[in-house]
Amino acid sequence: MQISNLKIKGFRSFGPDEVTIPLTKKLVGFIGLNSAGKTTALEALRKLFGGSFSDREIVRQDFHIGKDEDPNEITERELTIEVHIGFSNDEKEAVPHFFANMIVDEEGGNPYIRIRLEATWNKSDLELDGQIDSKMYYIKVAEGQAEDEDSKQIYPNHFRSLIQVLYVPAIRRPGEQLKYASGSILYRVLKKIKWNDTFKTEFDEKIEEINNAFKALPEFDTVQSSISGFWQQFHKDERYKDTTLGFGGSDFDSILKKLEVSFSPTGTHKIFTIDELGEGYRSLFYLTLVCALLDIEEKLAKGEDEDSIGISRPLLTILAIEEPENHIAPQLLGRVIKILKTIADKENSQVLLSSHTPAIVKRLDPESIFHFRITEEFETEVNQILLPDKADEAYKYIKEAVHNYPEIYFAKLVVIGEGDSEEVIFNRLMPIMDTDFDDNIITFAPLGHRFVNHIWKLLETLHIPYITLLDLDVEREGGGWGRVKYALQQLIKIGINKKKLLGLSDGSILSDEQLDKMHTWSLTAKDAIKDLNSWVDCLKLYNIYYSNPLDLDFLMLTHYSEFYKNAIPENGGPQIPDKIKKTEKFQEKINTAIHATLKSEEATAATYSEDEKELMIWYNYHFLGRGKPATHIQVLSLINNRNIKKSLPPIFTEIFNRISLLLK
Repeated sequence: MQISNLKIKGFRSFGPDEVTIPLTKKLVGFIGLNSAGKTTALEALRKLFGGSFSDREIVRQDFHIGKDEDPNEITERELTIEVHIGFSNDEKEAVPHFFANMIVDEEGGNPYIRIRLEATWNKSDLELDGQIDSKMYYIKVAEGQAEDEDSKQIYPNHFRSLIQVLYVPAIRRPGEQLKYASGSILYRVLKKIKWNDTFKTEFDEKIEEINNAFKALPEFDTVQSSISGFWQQFHKDERYKDTTLGFGGSDFDSILKKLEVSFSPTGTHKIFTIDELGEGYRSLFYLTLVCALLDIEEKLAKGEDEDSIGISRPLLTILAIEEPENHIAPQLLGRVIKILKTIADKENSQVLLSSHTPAIVKRLDPESIFHFRITEEFETEVNQILLPDKADEAYKYIKEAVHNYPEIYFAKLVVIGEGDSEEVIFNRLMPIMDTDFDDNIITFAPLGHRFVNHIWKLLETLHIPYITLLDLDVEREGGGWGRVKYALQQLIKIGINKKKLLGLSDGSILSDEQLDKMHTWSLTAKDAIKDLNSWVDCLKLYNIYYSNPLDLDFLMLTHYSEFYKNAIPENGGPQIPDKIKKTEKFQEKINTAIHATLKSEEATAATYSEDEKELMIWYNYHFLGRGKPATHIQVLSLINNRNIKKSLPPIFTEIFNRISLLLK
């Protein structure tokens, strides 16, 4: 038994257009920036299946108000919250309760039930907050079929105990859940115990014995007499003249209200109560209580008669946890998610959580994640994470990529690069370009080149803008025209208009056959580099930029060559023969560097200048013989902001200008 669909319309940040959240997994995560509607979605379930009237009560603030609407001019509003609950083949407990209201979409399809909360608000001159009417129904027609009055049946109140929501708020106060008060977790746990009359009688007798023993002490009698004497001097009311000092509440229920949990050993030679624990442990203990309740319900139900199973415990428990990461050390979050997965695996349990942290997201299956965002109309939009087909080679790569860089889900803009060098350089350029990635919620992700179209498609689905910086790799295998061809093909895969993308200056359109052979186009023919750069400039319209002509490491080396040449250990650096004499050894050194840099024994660097060929010696030394990020960190730390800006490659100015434009 599992909620397979949650539909919300007109509830708080959810607008008048119905939003459907397909809960195909038993453990799902709601992610997104603050105030995107994650908590609202969890609250929607509580409005349906909350354990108390206050949980289920609909108030004026629950009805959606549009961006440009004046609340004072609104006279009526509606909201609906609906769930589809499906059943597995072996659920003998649940089927009898819901059989009469089950529906199927097609012959041979799996049965399910539809439960809907409908609420209306009408402005009233007699009531300050207006009049609210809310009802829960079974919807007895399949999805998509016309509804009439006969297709609705009031959801019986006595069925409310069959489905429960355990809501764990972001601010957790386990002390309140340890009180023997209606609605608390401890109350619900202890109510599961069948206290027999004999036990209660013996318990009351023991308490009376303890009180009498204290009264027999002379010192205790002195205290009792003194309090009674002064009390009678202060008033003459016969109803309250006698006082009795003892352990408060001698009845069984009163004693239960004084139960508390203590922790030991603590290292301080005293036990600790729940209020003395730190925030993190209190938060963990709150989750402990929830897990204990579910475990107790399951164990006690197994020990009862078959006829009572399903009545004594809920048939479905939905555990809705808001921000499980709150106050908990990151290294403990793995345990938390592991426990939640165990709960979700139970036949009668389902777990939904909301989170802001990558530490939680990276531990969830991407397929079970839903991304929440607020649109320009200030309404919640929900999108599921899209991955390639499992049979696709890209599936595993993309899944691992989003696991390793879950920050992209929370970004307002993503900068996609090819490796760690880009991240180091962008971090150094942020203060110089007056664009702080943290302040603007910009995420850098080294996910470029391979399967990049799937990353683009993912970000398009989540409506997160992005910029991609790739290596042009001129004269490397697959580089130059091959890199441009790759980008064009990836753009076509995500749905970019082919005619617009492949339009030529003479008005014609590059054919599929021409595009397929683009990687074979010459780089040494007249105007070849000029034509290549024209295509590179064209791709900037789609936020794709290139480190031209080779890669980002070579780009930085050409613009800050003196600084990279000076960033060597004492007596270090490449051994370069005398350049002035142009000896064979010098040319041999150049040729070796060209082959290493361009990764081919056949490479000639024909499209590179003489100065660039010489710099390949340094490229070989710094970036093929040492760690690339470490080299950039060392060099950039030696250059002041003024000198960086003075020699800044133009591509970075273009990218940062584009970032500013996209953020607006």
